[in-house]
Amino acid sequence: MEEPLYFPSDGFRLFGVLHLQEGARPPSSESRVTGHASRIGFVFCAPFGEEQKQAYRVYVEMARRLEGLGFPSLRFDYRGTGDSHGAFAEFSLAGALRDIQAAAAFLSQRTGVARVGLIGLRLGASLALKSVECGVRSAECQEPEEAGSGGTRHAARVTPLPSSLVPRPSLLVLWQPIVDGALFYRLNIRRMLVRQMMTHGKATGERDTGSAETIDLDGFLASRAMCEEIKALRISDFGLRIADFPPTLLVQFAPTTEPTAEVRPLVERLGPKGSFLSFVMEPFWDRLGYIDCGAAIEATVAWVVGRAGPRGG
Repeated sequence: MEEPLYFPSDGFRLFGVLHLQEGARPPSSESRVTGHASRIGFVFCAPFGEEQKQAYRVYVEMARRLEGLGFPSLRFDYRGTGDSHGAFAEFSLAGALRDIQAAAAFLSQRTGVARVGLIGLRLGASLALKSVECGVRSAECQEPEEAGSGGTRHAARVTPLPSSLVPRPSLLVLWQPIVDGALFYRLNIRRMLVRQMMTHGKATGERDTGSAETIDLDGFLASRAMCEEIKALRISDFGLRIADFPPTLLVQFAPTTEPTAEVRPLVERLGPKGSFLSFVMEPFWDRLGYIDCGAAIEATVAWVVGRAGPRGG
């Protein structure tokens, strides 16, 4: 069963689709006592911009696969993106982290799951990992109270959710996370310039001059403040110890089955909490048209079942 809905986050109405097995009901107080409170659900953390469009079908297929096994899940759009309320210029990484928290709290309250796992691709995977750090150091993961230079007009709305309402991630699935935000930013700028050259014969748009209020990131007008957030994103700077990680699956899409130089430091940092899979295939999030990710979905679902048990038990 797929239910389109809205749920709140900092005054925004976020659009989501809840996947819940037909006939499933939130556990009663009696069932919680008998052990059903160990059930787990999943929040899908979307990638950025064009990559979100290309990943849409893959996320639907994985959510339906999990639904069939009894795992409820929630796919949703961050504030200012997709069908959620707000302008795209109001999107920020700090706000997206708060939206992930709100989605986890909503999924837990709506379905009765006691544990929530996060599944992310690209920027969504980086944000899922960052959300673990937020759980460890919650004070460092809030937006500033004042909009300030380049801030969004909704920044003042950000208030911490009570920790009792936000389940700490119990499992992490990270599909090709963005390890270096500055590199990701440069690649988006380069794609924008190439697109303009192909369309107009020259790059006519705003380059990264340091003065524009918005920057064209591959077709998306992002606020300069958000661009600075992306450039500052470095997984190597996350202050996480091995003990901080929940069981984590890191999935690589590359020409080799060995960890690339990009993800190898993360594999080492995860230590015994981490599992690693590599699929020799092209980056489906960066290609036009449908690319079959069935093998990666099945391997991911098998890993989830192995850690969480069938039917979310």
